[in-house]
Amino acid sequence: FFQTIYRRYWHMAPRPPTRDQDTKAPRKANEATFLTPTEKFTMGLGACILFTLLPFVGTVVATAVLWDFLDRGCTGRPLDGVLMTFASWVNRATHDFNKQFVKHEADSYLLNAVVLLAIFIPGLWGFCLYSTITYGFSAYLCYVYHVIRIGPYFMNFAYVYTLCHKEGHSRIGLFKQPYGRVLNNVFNWWIGLFYGVLPASFAYGHSINHHRYNNGPSDVVSTSDKPRDSFYNFLCYLPRWTGYAINLTTTLQFFRENNSRVAVKMITGSLYWFLFAYAVYLINPTFAFWYLVFPLGENILLLACVNWCWHAFLNPNDPEDEYVGSITIFDGPINVLNEDFHVVHHQYPGAHWTNHPKLYDKHFQLKEYSKHVATVFKETHAFELFFLIILRKYDIMAEKFVLLEGTLTIDEKKALIKERLRTCWWGPRANLAVKLQGKEIGNLDDGRPNIASKLKSK
Repeated sequence: FFQTIYRRYWHMAPRPPTRDQDTKAPRKANEATFLTPTEKFTMGLGACILFTLLPFVGTVVATAVLWDFLDRGCTGRPLDGVLMTFASWVNRATHDFNKQFVKHEADSYLLNAVVLLAIFIPGLWGFCLYSTITYGFSAYLCYVYHVIRIGPYFMNFAYVYTLCHKEGHSRIGLFKQPYGRVLNNVFNWWIGLFYGVLPASFAYGHSINHHRYNNGPSDVVSTSDKPRDSFYNFLCYLPRWTGYAINLTTTLQFFRENNSRVAVKMITGSLYWFLFAYAVYLINPTFAFWYLVFPLGENILLLACVNWCWHAFLNPNDPEDEYVGSITIFDGPINVLNEDFHVVHHQYPGAHWTNHPKLYDKHFQLKEYSKHVATVFKETHAFELFFLIILRKYDIMAEKFVLLEGTLTIDEKKALIKERLRTCWWGPRANLAVKLQGKEIGNLDDGRPNIASKLKSK
């Protein structure tokens, strides 16, 4: 495989175009074009990452999806099964009691999530550690643990990462005091340890870097320098996401920006995870690898797919256009805490998830979504859309594409989707004829203490 890749794409790659050359011409369906030596190297590195992780992560995720499929009697939509229905009933039954612990009534489910994710899953992890020490490593026990850990249709995984995300954006915490003293960072600093989350990655790396630069050149997880409808380009992207997931590239970026205060917080979060992993390694190295390092690999592969999808589309006339550059999904089967309103999230990162539909409607009424011909899909989810993108299933995407005003034929929708997937904001493929509006320099939220005064002065 690697010899084929080397022969076909290393030596046969065309010379890079000049910076002002139009790079938006259609490509052949099987063409992979590498413009720099770095891209050639990262493609090979990404292939190593993917094909190392895919058999193991894919097996666990496929089992979790099958679990949900069987749980709903092989009919209906994802999450319609007995377990998820029961979980919804538990949340409703405990709402009146649980709401006293949280700042927003709609977050009463958080206490149940803490019981499951902060007590039961670590308890199961501890049982597996005891069993490994006593009886030796069991691949079957490890497999069952990971399937239970991510849950039916990987919903435990989805909620952990969504709540790490929400917690990272919340400056005041999700829980009322005095409970907040213990629980306000429970997802990033405790639960996340069992799901491959390095503390500080959401609170600082994501919230400050990604939301400051919004997929632009200084965003360490930017997808906008390569066409997204390419499996090969996704391979190139995997090392970039890996650097972010282990807090490496964000830490270096903060140092480059002379933001040592946040960089030190990133280092602190990284050391916290590595010391925990090292302590477990001293007890049993095999257990540490399969029960702590493996979830980190799971994070790398699955979250890279999600971010590739969330920011796969760009407006060729304005790459900074937020209505095109982030997607919105209507009637998605796994819309966890309204994450499918991703444009709203980038406009209002700290907004409570219950307000996302209202904020969408606010901008919809102002005709902003229709004026920009926003990237909106229906009846899909991030992982399905990811595969439609890299497999170039333009017909299916065109059928799911929602035009909020006016009409387009299927062929016109396909052309629009292709153009947006192949437009680049920065890098050797960027079209310099497009005049940027200045968003590539980022907003003012850099995590420094004087941010409030800077925003006020602006």
